Amino acid sequence: LNLIAILQHFGALDNLVPTVLGRIAAAIRGENELWLGLVFASGELDNLDPHHLAAAAAGLVMETPRPDSKVNFELSNEVAEALAKLRGIRRQMFQLQRRYNVALPIWLEFELIAIVEQWALGIEWTELCENTTLDEGDVVRILRRTLDLLSQIPHVPHLPDSFQRNAYRAMQLIDRFPVNEVVE
Repeated sequence: LNLIAILQHFGALDNLVPTVLGRIAAAIRGENELWLGLVFASGELDNLDPHHLAAAAAGLVMETPRPDSKVNFELSNEVAEALAKLRGIRRQMFQLQRRYNVALPIWLEFELIAIVEQWALGIEWTELCENTTLDEGDVVRILRRTLDLLSQIPHVPHLPDSFQRNAYRAMQLIDRFPVNEVVE
């Protein structure tokens, strides 16, 4: 019932019938589908280039890093600005989740996502790993979680075609070895 109240507050449900936002959120697999649905429906990521979209998507799925985690890359202004515009929605979401005692993560990470942007721009794996304190397994996990989110966008209803195409392009940029390595 608490989730229903939150969904209704954000306009994802009209009584108990999913709205456009509700259908967007319902089509997403993630730790907090409403948060991701609100982000995608906001339009803030619609005009990002594919490499920027990859980094922004990483910011939506990356857990808060350990304090000693570092990357030696600067996040582009385009990504930082797009994610910063989501802070208001995130604040509202936090307040409602607290009020209704719902504990779902609302990831919006800026710290390490420049590594995803660099990977999408074609940097070599060894150079990528030399420029971070993260171990290779953590980097692969971040990239695969990002890829998983991006792979859903083309199948989510009611999103602009251009946004869906950019998500597909972003997937192509980051889906290379060792990210796409088949694990037996």
